Amino acid sequence: MSEYQYYEWQTIDRPLTASEQREVDGLSSHMDVVTSTQAIVTYSWGDFKHDPEKILLKYFDAFLYDSNFGVRRLMFRLPKDLVDVSSLRPYLVEDRIMLEAHGKYFILEIQINEDSDFFEWVESDSVLGQLTPLREQLLQGDMRMLYLAWLKVISMDDPEVVEEEPEPPVPAGLKKLNASLQAFADFFEIDPHLISAAAVSSKKEESSPEPDLESAIAKLTRAESDAHLLQIARGEPGAVLALKKKLTHLIGGKPSSQSQSKRSAVELFEQAKNIEMEANRKARAEAERQRIQRLEKLAQEEESAWANVERLLNQKRGSTYDEATKLLGELRDMSEYKQRTPRFAERFKSICERYGKSAALVDRFRRAGLM
Repeated sequence: MSEYQYYEWQTIDRPLTASEQREVDGLSSHMDVVTSTQAIVTYSWGDFKHDPEKILLKYFDAFLYDSNFGVRRLMFRLPKDLVDVSSLRPYLVEDRIMLEAHGKYFILEIQINEDSDFFEWVESDSVLGQLTPLREQLLQGDMRMLYLAWLKVISMDDPEVVEEEPEPPVPAGLKKLNASLQAFADFFEIDPHLISAAAVSSKKEESSPEPDLESAIAKLTRAESDAHLLQIARGEPGAVLALKKKLTHLIGGKPSSQSQSKRSAVELFEQAKNIEMEANRKARAEAERQRIQRLEKLAQEEESAWANVERLLNQKRGSTYDEATKLLGELRDMSEYKQRTPRFAERFKSICERYGKSAALVDRFRRAGLM
């Protein structure tokens, strides 16, 4: 399989103008899609000749890069006046989870590089659309995306390097991820057992009543009201969200709940390993329960099963030989479970005597471990 690279940008706060669409379309002859809200370009050979971050800054609000050689990137353009830098800082990791100032914006970038010589199949067409809600969630104080990104980063590092790595504040609501957070975890391939281990220290998300917006609006001064209305009328990026945050503050809205954990990265890994072992034990127990259930059912229908074997073998086709061999394997397993092995051996011997002239059938029996 050849190298494959996927680039996608999306607008969130406002659509592109017609002239902006033409400018974006002219960036590459490989452009697959350019609309007022989206641009996609893919490469099987060569590279995109422009800096995706500069394009994000000039035109868009979100960017996603995926490749079949293990490099993934997600970027959001964030209005500076809506970002609480102190809340984001504990989750930042050099060269992996980055926040950089660019004029009136911050660029938040998450970059994961799992270089591989193996070119795997990737499908990224609908991923960014699932991830864009994370931008507003982050601006509203939900740090779960950044915490999940931190989990991914530490899981990639040498255990000796992260042995004493302190855990950042644990956001509430990790026990139940919303659709966009689950899509984020899937895209970056974050170990679900590690997420479960982290969720042990995560508080339950508190459901707050609908805010009394009318009372909050009444508390705005005339100058504040005019300023917010003007921003919204001009379609300024983040204008609606800025008003929402202001109104929430006026009615005493609380930021997202977090708990300060004292766990180290190594403790998280150990807890994740225990959770995985327990999940595997339960899966094995459930598989065995279902196996016994199937064998009990087959024991009740044993005679009709043997008759079905005969019917299939008499058709003398490769597909029916396969079906008969599979059914014989199930009958053997049932006989062992029910301690009827001699009875199975006798009936199977009779089958071999009558149909054993077919080399193709005998080969199937041998490969199935019946002979």
